[in-house]
Amino acid sequence: MNEAFSIGQVAEKTGLSIHTIRYYEKEGILPFIKRNESGLRIFEFEDIQWINLINCLRSTGMPIAQLKDYADLTLQGDQTGDKRLEILEKQKEKIEEQVNTLKSYIDLLNLQMEWYPRLKKENVPFDHAMKAWLKDGKLPPEDNEL
Repeated sequence: MNEAFSIGQVAEKTGLSIHTIRYYEKEGILPFIKRNESGLRIFEFEDIQWINLINCLRSTGMPIAQLKDYADLTLQGDQTGDKRLEILEKQKEKIEEQVNTLKSYIDLLNLQMEWYPRLKKENVPFDHAMKAWLKDGKLPPEDNEL
């Protein structure tokens, strides 16, 4: 038999709470979990791998209902591979959109952060530069224009 893990060990390894793991099992998102003769959950390495996938999908915004659908399709076997791939591709597209949005936010923050040392060096009030930028969307004037 493979190495067995307790729910507490799995929580520690995956970063999920024990409550969340129990909830996912109750919702049918963790359909492969076995129990011992005392009724305690027994997790194997494969279960942890599955939980990590579910955690990835959930952490990137996949709704619980869609996680359940994905788990149900997995239980149905190989004939659902195309449907599962489609779900993963759509989720990847959503993540890429999120990443692009976050990158644009980083660019905006970097732009703002580039101004401050120059404005401070040339004693231009930050509020003055910010108001000018908010008004016309242009960078503060170059050094010789301040």
